Amino acid sequence: MKNEDLKMYWDFEKNVPLILEENSDFLEVAKDLRPVFLQEKWLLINLFPQKLDNNFLEKSVWATKQNRYIVDGKMIDVIPTSKFKSMKQDELENVRKNILEFSITEEHIKKEKEIFEAFIIANKNRFNYLVKSEAKDDEEQFIGAIPFIVETFKKYEDRITLVSFSGGKDSTVVSHLVRLALNNPSILHIFGDTTLELPKSYEYVKRFQEDNPFTPFFEERNEENNFFEMCEEIGPPSRVKTWCCSIFKTGPMGTTLANFDENILTFLGLRRGESASRSKYKKVSQSPKILKQMVASPIIDWTDLDVWLYILSENLDFNDSYRQGFARVGCWVCPNNGTWSELLSSIYNSEEYDKWYGFLVDFSKKIGKVDYEDYVKDGKWKARQGGEGLEKSTDILVESKECVNEKNSKTFILNKSVNEDFVQLFKPFGTLKIMGKNRISELIILDRKSNPLFKIMYKDDDNEVKVTIMKSEDKYIFNKIQKQFNKFNSCLYCQGCNSACPTGAIYVSNGKYIIDEKKCVNCLKCIDKFDSGCLIASALKIKKR
Repeated sequence: MKNEDLKMYWDFEKNVPLILEENSDFLEVAKDLRPVFLQEKWLLINLFPQKLDNNFLEKSVWATKQNRYIVDGKMIDVIPTSKFKSMKQDELENVRKNILEFSITEEHIKKEKEIFEAFIIANKNRFNYLVKSEAKDDEEQFIGAIPFIVETFKKYEDRITLVSFSGGKDSTVVSHLVRLALNNPSILHIFGDTTLELPKSYEYVKRFQEDNPFTPFFEERNEENNFFEMCEEIGPPSRVKTWCCSIFKTGPMGTTLANFDENILTFLGLRRGESASRSKYKKVSQSPKILKQMVASPIIDWTDLDVWLYILSENLDFNDSYRQGFARVGCWVCPNNGTWSELLSSIYNSEEYDKWYGFLVDFSKKIGKVDYEDYVKDGKWKARQGGEGLEKSTDILVESKECVNEKNSKTFILNKSVNEDFVQLFKPFGTLKIMGKNRISELIILDRKSNPLFKIMYKDDDNEVKVTIMKSEDKYIFNKIQKQFNKFNSCLYCQGCNSACPTGAIYVSNGKYIIDEKKCVNCLKCIDKFDSGCLIASALKIKKR
């Protein structure tokens, strides 16, 4: 059963959605759904008091991906995102006050439980198919999550097995499935703390550890950088330049995994239906970022409602952010979040949200936006490109000049004097040999056969360098060298390069950029990953008009 064949129908007798292929006996209501819990129902009552009353708390309510609401099988005419955009500050404060004072009664809980029990019973066949089916998919992998996990584990039993745990619903399900399938509570879990998680996410992660004392749990975070300080330097991330992911998520996590001595098998809560880019992922594959890691995705073809069917059927604890109405629970400042997530953050994470909103307004003024309030409120900041208006963007990219009297040579002017970090940046090209005389140093880069590739000449405490190509078949060699100069100019020790290195050779320690030549395999991925050679330079680069 392929995802494109699935639709959400409504069983009016049981008053719950059904996950089915084409079926004329029931009314089709959506392509996918998520349950709406009591807290979100109460929010909607407060947003639309003219349309909804307290009886709404006892309705069977489910939300589409577009955040439209299906109530007892019918879509209702409430659009909370439009309401939020039109609300004044005092109105928002009043809603926030009412929401936080909401008290759930035993009757409310009982009715909600009855709705979910009816949903579980109505979709029992779907549950069994997702979890136990031994049929094979187009990749010749078991469709059922349990047989898939068992088979994958046997195939890679010589590897360390771990679960990548985010605190979201998908990784919660995968964690439970893996421990259940392998009958082993001691599977290592790694939580990548971006430092920007929702408050309820941190509460849930702590609760998970307390409830699963035999499950080893490791937390990874970027200890060197602060998100708000970086925003001050290079501006907030945007949908075009989401620099934050490499710095606060994939960078630290990638460094940790790459430094494992053994090979790794990681079970992920990745699903193809989440985005166009993820739709191309395979169920089992070699990690493109970490050479020693295989990744397996047991729920890759599950819908949102499938995930909730499993959580509710197994009575699993989960992140309470979903009860509040969040459809996803990643970084709350993410520029890819929609207006609905912003509304929820303004209510449930108000102190941090107000700080963030204030920063965005100040930043908009700083870069010369006349309509700075509208620029922020309408989400236009999410589409910004480059570092226009920021002082740091003026001298990040290095210009080169041909040496007239010397073949295959160029001179470059850097924005600061050559130092120890400068030398580190050329280890990915090969072995370094440094010679010096009378304050003039010569850095020679050798290939694996000790043949000289190119040399860099510079003076102590000077910012002018000369590069001469000695022997290289790479016609883009000058471009790659220039990218490293851009990196030298722009580096904020952000750890973005860490996420590009498949062997864990790059790390930042005590404000220093270090490349371990024993681990480096000279693949140059740390240079090629970013269009200007550096994540910061790429984020600040201004398009020529």
